[in-house]
Amino acid sequence: MKIWQRIGLLILTIVGLNGAEARPGGGHASSGHSAPSGGGYSHGGAYNFGSYGSGHSFSGGNVKLGGVPADLPAAYIAIIALILLIYLLRQWDKPKMVVAQATSAYKSQQNNRLQSQLAVFKQHDTNFSTVLLLDFVHSLYSKFYSYSTHSEFSYLSPFLSPSIQTHFQQAGPWTINEIVINGLRIENIGTIMEGDQPTDRLSVRIEANYTLHQQDHATRYTVTERWVLQRQHGQLSPPPEKMQVLSCPHCGAPAHFTDAGECQHCGSTISQGANQWYLSQRAVIQTTALATADLVSYAQEQGTALPTLLQEDLAQQQQTFSEAHGLATWQDFWPTFAEDVVKAYFLDIYNHWSQRDWQAVRHLLSDRLYESNAFWMALYAEHDWYNRLNQLNISQIEAVKIECDAFYEAITVRIFAACYDYTEDAQGKLIGGSKRELRRYSEYWTFVRRNGVTPSTAPYSLTQCPQCGAPADKMGQTAECGYCGAKISTGAFSWVLFMISQDEVYEG
Repeated sequence: MKIWQRIGLLILTIVGLNGAEARPGGGHASSGHSAPSGGGYSHGGAYNFGSYGSGHSFSGGNVKLGGVPADLPAAYIAIIALILLIYLLRQWDKPKMVVAQATSAYKSQQNNRLQSQLAVFKQHDTNFSTVLLLDFVHSLYSKFYSYSTHSEFSYLSPFLSPSIQTHFQQAGPWTINEIVINGLRIENIGTIMEGDQPTDRLSVRIEANYTLHQQDHATRYTVTERWVLQRQHGQLSPPPEKMQVLSCPHCGAPAHFTDAGECQHCGSTISQGANQWYLSQRAVIQTTALATADLVSYAQEQGTALPTLLQEDLAQQQQTFSEAHGLATWQDFWPTFAEDVVKAYFLDIYNHWSQRDWQAVRHLLSDRLYESNAFWMALYAEHDWYNRLNQLNISQIEAVKIECDAFYEAITVRIFAACYDYTEDAQGKLIGGSKRELRRYSEYWTFVRRNGVTPSTAPYSLTQCPQCGAPADKMGQTAECGYCGAKISTGAFSWVLFMISQDEVYEG
């Protein structure tokens, strides 16, 4: 209920309109005194907060300036005042609605622009994959900070511009660890001219947090950065095995280079941009120190009422996806996917989150998503807290985006849900949130799967390895099945949850 609705309800209560009554369809109705035809005040139909319809007339004599009949009781004068007040409050509330609508329109415009850029870029790099690019940036970002001020920083030489390679040379003795990346988003991608040479360039916005150790003091920070990556034009992106981890583009061994870019495994010298993206520029947009209290802060949901951001050509992408899988229509795929994957994953993942048992859903999560949330899970365990999501219920699931490339297919959905969201300690003492107020929210979840995965004819099971069918009770930290040794988190055998975006920041 908006503020002008709450005030209107309060005033109606104060003036004591005993004739008001609820009725089917909602709203309230009140009837005034009778009057000869053509005179007095008549109120016909229901009065719904926020609307003032027709059927109201002032006519005849005994009228004061402003059109208010002189013989009206004080309660009715209060109604007129209420109408004026509601009108003013609604006008005051409109700017926020306009801003929200404008924000959604801007995000949709920006996303459509990016999708057009990607379509053009993929014409000369048919191997380009958003999923793999974000995995690569995740790995580079983590190593960039964990190696900073340490000798291992030279291992990254082929992936950093010369100026950035020397960035930490004069830095003091400090260490960064517990690096958590919460969000990665490509902002722009294309080809530019540097002198007379075409160069591929893209920018990525990164939302992250990490712990900075200086002498005997440690501070956790949340940061927003923009990274610009470049490479020589005319290349094909490497396959998943060389994109999901930092490795030598020549031999595929883990990145271990000298300052000059020589691989310590195969001896090849790799120059910036010759075989892989490298970081050419970086900018720190915002940095904020975090406190333990931030773990249990419960801000009001911001984007639940925002319009759903749909892919511009979603219907066409649905049809293309269906045809690629030998299906007549999207509806031959969607109901089963929504029920057996989206809903099942959502409930199972958040149930184990509430129990502080993140390892139990390791096989359902991408490496990046698992690692980023494992830190917070460990922090909750350190304080012996539990973030409970009780009576979790999904009210709606919408398909919003489908993206397929040479290696992966990705489906993004918007999930509307509600639960009692609170944090308590091991003894049940409330630390934050509410056990009584239902929290309604929505999130965008992206699921990915390798191309060519043959769906099983057996009912899908969250508790079994999708490769060998054994119980999923021996998944290691790297999501390798303890029975068959297959790595599940790459999406090579079934869908994995790749990304969770909050509705107020999702841009498509």
